Amino acid sequence: MLRRLTFTVLLVFSSVTTAAAESLLLTHATVIDGTGAPSRSDMSIVIDGNRIQSIYPGAAQPPPKGASVMDLRGRYVIPGLIDAHVHMSDVEPDMAHYQLFLRALLDGGVAAVRDMAGNARQLGYLAQQTNSDSLAGPDIFYSALMAGPSFFANDHRVAAAAPGVAVGTAPWMHAVDADTDLVLLLAQAKGTGATGIKIYANLPAPLVQAITQEAHRQGLQVWTHATIFPARPSDAVAAGADTLSHSAYLVWEAAAKVPDDYGLRAKGDFAHVRPDAPAIIALLDNMKAHGTILDATLDVFRAQAEHRPDSVGAGIVPWSYAVTRLAHERGVPVAAGTDSAGLPDAADGNPDLHALPGIHAEMALLVEHAGFTPIEAIRAATLVSAGALGQQTTRGTIAPGKRADMVVLTADPAKDIHNTTKIDFVIKNGKVFRRDH
Repeated sequence: MLRRLTFTVLLVFSSVTTAAAESLLLTHATVIDGTGAPSRSDMSIVIDGNRIQSIYPGAAQPPPKGASVMDLRGRYVIPGLIDAHVHMSDVEPDMAHYQLFLRALLDGGVAAVRDMAGNARQLGYLAQQTNSDSLAGPDIFYSALMAGPSFFANDHRVAAAAPGVAVGTAPWMHAVDADTDLVLLLAQAKGTGATGIKIYANLPAPLVQAITQEAHRQGLQVWTHATIFPARPSDAVAAGADTLSHSAYLVWEAAAKVPDDYGLRAKGDFAHVRPDAPAIIALLDNMKAHGTILDATLDVFRAQAEHRPDSVGAGIVPWSYAVTRLAHERGVPVAAGTDSAGLPDAADGNPDLHALPGIHAEMALLVEHAGFTPIEAIRAATLVSAGALGQQTTRGTIAPGKRADMVVLTADPAKDIHNTTKIDFVIKNGKVFRRDH
């Protein structure tokens, strides 16, 4: 794909950056800060460059000298949304289309994403463009995938993610066995620009432990499928994984035997294993104790059960809702991720650039089916999702010192989670973006 770039396209991309004001003052706003705290009305937010300088009630402080002032009376401000589970590789045919795609995500309130395995050469370029604001779009953090050799022998997707490279040998898409030099492999993975390792499938618990330990030693996050086959969810938690993806796959914790092959991952016994089975309750409590984040991905299984019911176990959707509710009630941090390109598909199967990002639907499911309040769902898609990226110290809440990533809404999302779709404008890294660009 990168070979299709032209010098002209690069010149177009280099011209999209909008200079941030030296100082911007937002006044009379109702603020939902992403921490889970109640909303605060009539607040002022001072943005200095790309950072939040201060937040205070009303006009408690004089406006900064020379600041641009925006009166947000009747507006509601939440942190920039973070989709903690996307797959963006090759969803568009060329870079000109990616420009529109990424801008649609940003206009829809998404300030950052975590890409959970794809073509790292492509993702690295896109991340460099968006993270430097050379291209208007969410910041991109991405993973290098590791799995057992049998996965690479049986999954056709891996060749597309590493074109021109022998299957299972790319630093960002690599087979692992007991003889793998993990120190070298993880250094090479880090060299691709990945900030996390995705442990995907067909690996036993000792290798999950070894990969996790070395990844953390090299400063990488560790992101795993909830069940890695044959490693159980509890094996990933014990190894120290930072996040577990897919609530539905927690069902295997209570299975008498976990298959060696991940191919049955969505075919768990949802009809007979209760979400509150003792083994699963113990797992959730262990996740809370370790601070392990659950990347729930509810909407993808809802859609899969609706459109391809033979591909999932009967009862997967209500089971996923119920176990996510239990996780939340027991104090497990739950992130919001879509397991999609980030935008819904249009009728032709391509991302619908006129639709709102899928993260809004994911938040709505957390409220409507998993027991979250709207403010808790916003926290899932901001602070907790920032934690899933390993970026909670710099983004995810509206607080002094944090990046100035915010979504300004025309209706109160604390009253109705669907109001997160009523976007007036977006601020990313201190720059204002409006949909009528």
